Amino acid sequence: MSLTSKLKSAGLWQSLQVLIQIVTQFGYIAVMARLLSKADFGLMAIANGFIGIGMLFSTAGMGSALIQYKNPTQKHINSALQGSFLLSLLVFLIIYFSSSSIAEFYKQPELEIIVKIIGLGIILNSINSISRSLLQKHFKFKITTNITVFATIIGYGVGVILALSDYGVWSLIIATLIISFLNAFFMFYFAPVEISLKFYYEEFKELFSFGFGMILLSINNYLSGSGLNLILGKIMVPSQLGVFERTNQIKTLPGSYIGNVLDTIMFPAMAGIQDESERLFRVFQHSLGLVNSILMPVTIFLILFSKEVVLIVLGDKWLEAVVPLQIMFLVLPLSSSGRMADSVVRATGLIYKNVIRKFLYVLVLITSVAIGGSIYGLIGAAVAVTFSYLFNYVLMLVLVKQIFNKSPNEIFIKPIWAGLKLTLLVLVPIVVFTTLLNAWEHESIFKFILITLMVGVTALSIAWKMPSLMGIYLHDTIKQLIKKKK
Repeated sequence: MSLTSKLKSAGLWQSLQVLIQIVTQFGYIAVMARLLSKADFGLMAIANGFIGIGMLFSTAGMGSALIQYKNPTQKHINSALQGSFLLSLLVFLIIYFSSSSIAEFYKQPELEIIVKIIGLGIILNSINSISRSLLQKHFKFKITTNITVFATIIGYGVGVILALSDYGVWSLIIATLIISFLNAFFMFYFAPVEISLKFYYEEFKELFSFGFGMILLSINNYLSGSGLNLILGKIMVPSQLGVFERTNQIKTLPGSYIGNVLDTIMFPAMAGIQDESERLFRVFQHSLGLVNSILMPVTIFLILFSKEVVLIVLGDKWLEAVVPLQIMFLVLPLSSSGRMADSVVRATGLIYKNVIRKFLYVLVLITSVAIGGSIYGLIGAAVAVTFSYLFNYVLMLVLVKQIFNKSPNEIFIKPIWAGLKLTLLVLVPIVVFTTLLNAWEHESIFKFILITLMVGVTALSIAWKMPSLMGIYLHDTIKQLIKKKK
């Protein structure tokens, strides 16, 4: 099967996974936000912050190393699983015995038992990551999609049932563990790794040389995500932290899902052509243009209707999240663009160049969020996040230029211009439909749903009948998806 055919099949399966996950996760967020308190989400955010530390050390980057490594042997695979499992066990024990100190530091006694129990997910993740990476390396995205969707639906379903039964924060914890267990069990079932008591040290060293760079990158990714909750958890009360965490997650969801689709597909593809610079750049540029073409119109739409998004997803008791959400939506396309840079750097093995970029970004992010959050609360934290994303985007452009030695027009202007043109095109029906509906419909949620449907139908009609209006990147992608096999 050609690379194009592999990408097409992987894209279809990953898109299906994302579509189902978006629907289920937004539904889950909407239900749980109405059943649980803001403080429950605040406690979960702090607990996840510590578990995130364990997650990034537990795998030691072994999964990504297996994808990047051109011809891994069974010894490489076995050493990756052994190393990940042993490190995950060590990290779990450290967090387990530190749980009382964590609870005391945040002055939240419940955190002790919460951290101990949810920490089991660290071990499960170490098993899941290796088998999932093997399936992705061989483009078996149909299997990973089915497993992920099944685990998510079951976990969320149990979480909602427990929340209805007044289990509070424990409904979130148990749902998370169920998803981790099901993913680990079925990924290992479909991509089993031969269990051996012999430790393959040389093979582990070969993978770890790349994997350690992934750990450094993961630390930066962690600090820019869950790690922020640990900082704000000391600055804000749990209820205020809960609002920030929910707001940040809503802001992240559209970009992260689209970014995950492209990153998951493109990293194995880029790794396979890592020695073909021009071809690799074309794949990267197309991915970047595709992200901008999709997310820039989505961004302007979400900014205009942030209040409706909050009312639908979280409910009217969360309206203080509207303004922070609008501020953070501004950089939605940039977050996924950074993911594309991560993919190409990992694929080429230049992992440590990316570490420096991420370190500078995280330093700016943590400093600005701590200052902004302590002085101006939610708004200050949101502005700091937005500023930091802009800073990171500039660093990303500099790094990509060093790798490919291309002009700013090829790297930046051409992909972003396609997104801007499409955004202006989408604004026309938004303004028209909003003006028409304002004349007779004033209920904001119902009006939002109608406008969403109208804009969606208009966009699909244009994509079907006049795909050239969607811009070069979406146009080419649509042509590839509908082209019949000869």
